Amino acid sequence: MDDAVVGKVRNTCVPCERDQKTTTASLMCTACDERLCHDCSKHHKKYALGKHVFVDINDSDCVKTQVDMKGYDHCKDHSRVLVYVCQDHNKALCCDECLFVSHRKCDRVEKILQSTSGKEQQSALIDTEVRLIVAEAERLVIESEKKVKENDKQANELCEEIDNKKKCVVEMFDEVKTRITRELYAGNASDKQRLDKRKDIANSIKSELEGFGAVFKQVKEHGNDIEKRIINAVTESILTHSHIRINEMKQTDYTVSRLLEWDQQVITLFNMNSLKVELKVTSLPSPSQGVQASGRVIDTRSLVLKQEKTTVPKKEKGDQIETYVSGLTFLTDGRIAATDCNNYKCVILDAGLQRSGSPYWFNEMPNDVTCYGDTNLAVTLR
Repeated sequence: MDDAVVGKVRNTCVPCERDQKTTTASLMCTACDERLCHDCSKHHKKYALGKHVFVDINDSDCVKTQVDMKGYDHCKDHSRVLVYVCQDHNKALCCDECLFVSHRKCDRVEKILQSTSGKEQQSALIDTEVRLIVAEAERLVIESEKKVKENDKQANELCEEIDNKKKCVVEMFDEVKTRITRELYAGNASDKQRLDKRKDIANSIKSELEGFGAVFKQVKEHGNDIEKRIINAVTESILTHSHIRINEMKQTDYTVSRLLEWDQQVITLFNMNSLKVELKVTSLPSPSQGVQASGRVIDTRSLVLKQEKTTVPKKEKGDQIETYVSGLTFLTDGRIAATDCNNYKCVILDAGLQRSGSPYWFNEMPNDVTCYGDTNLAVTLR
């Protein structure tokens, strides 16, 4: 397997490591099975008891190399060396502090060196399982990247759809504007002809009266009686005719008013504060076969709950009062973890709802339980 998984082989001087130094070992004491640098080998033979035989550290037939576990051999919570395995907690590895804090009431706790659980799985099977899970993880990475690209493509398509709708609406408005503009200019041209004709008639009446007014003034000031009588008669005729023409123009006068008449659907659109377009998001579950290795199956498909006739025992040995289940959760192997708030404990139930292993007792009332990872449980306390 890859070095990132199993760690790298390191050959450092053991006495120097005890002094927090990193010195490359050049020799190996086969009697003590200890790696030594050149300086420490002198003191080793002098102070350590027994007969010592030194060989070159590069002699792979005689030297046992040390593997860098990269912290996997230490407890994540207490940074101490893992020493024990608890069979009651799904073969959980623990250090001395874990044993005292969390597993002191467990019945099946063994030292890792004495445990047979590690011999049940061969190295080849573990390697196969790791490779299968890594391959599945790589498939998920590729699938995730593919879905990211699909999401971007879908977003571009939706934005393009909005642009097309907008373009369609703009084209319809442009078409309406072209038609209305043509009608407006045609109507204005017709009105201009009518109004120009009225203007010419009014100018004609105005010019005629202005010209006659000069003659009328001259005759009135300097004419004789006959000329005055004639001009008065002519004036009456001209004024009568002018009144008739002016009245005809007034009677046929009108003003053209033009307004746009919008369809009711368009008015409804204008009356909206915003376009009623929503983005509908639907999450579609993707069927997956899950990862299978070494007899274990991690099923990533949707869970289906079925009602069973078997019920959780109301009271078990050691309970003070009847059981009250305050929380339930499914484990990845199909078992159920349940918290009993009346008796301050958490139990594991098998497929037949029978207790598996020993319960875990709390000093406070447990409220709810959930599973995270493959073998980890988180319990909330009141």
